[in-house]
Amino acid sequence: MATYTIQILNNSGFSKSYVAFMKPPIVTGSGGNPQVYTNAWATFPSITNNGFDSVTYTDTTYAYWGATPEELSPGTVMSWGGTALVDTAQQDSVDFSGQAPYGFGPVTHGGAMTGSYRIVAEQDFTAASGFVFGMAKAGQTAVPAPVATFLAQPNDTFNVTPVVQFYVADGSYTAGEVIDVSVTSTQSAMIDFTGLPQTVATVIQNANGGWTVEYS
Repeated sequence: MATYTIQILNNSGFSKSYVAFMKPPIVTGSGGNPQVYTNAWATFPSITNNGFDSVTYTDTTYAYWGATPEELSPGTVMSWGGTALVDTAQQDSVDFSGQAPYGFGPVTHGGAMTGSYRIVAEQDFTAASGFVFGMAKAGQTAVPAPVATFLAQPNDTFNVTPVVQFYVADGSYTAGEVIDVSVTSTQSAMIDFTGLPQTVATVIQNANGGWTVEYS
């Protein structure tokens, strides 16, 4: 299991807060492709000038479920739910029950598309239940945090294909909070370890507000 580290170095000249998030996965549903929202994964509040912080993670992936009484939109915080460790190489599938006790059943190999995992929703909830599905990764804590979410639909099947690219932007967020990537992603640094032997990325915000990414 590979381990990676993203370091953030603040050379901006100001005290800044930062957030790390992932490129949204590709999600296909049997009833149509849902809108996928990006969640703040790792947060770094109040890093002083010349200060730094980091997050370390592995290449493991988790299916995620949660619920919110609010509309799923920027600012919504996913603060509770559950996860299931899945293997996209095995094309894992997991069923979701919307009746108490809520949550995922056992993970089984097979059923998902290549490079994906599959969430199979049962017919025991409605849109009013407020359930969401998505993807999570462990990082700053042992509890995996959601990195992408979409509205759960009953009696449907969703294939989730991760895109392993990370971004760092400045801004104050709560882990699990839906962020507006149309704004944030244009002012961020991208980290992509694909095909690289290095496992550490140092993201530097410079005095002009721009970004430098160094791999080591």
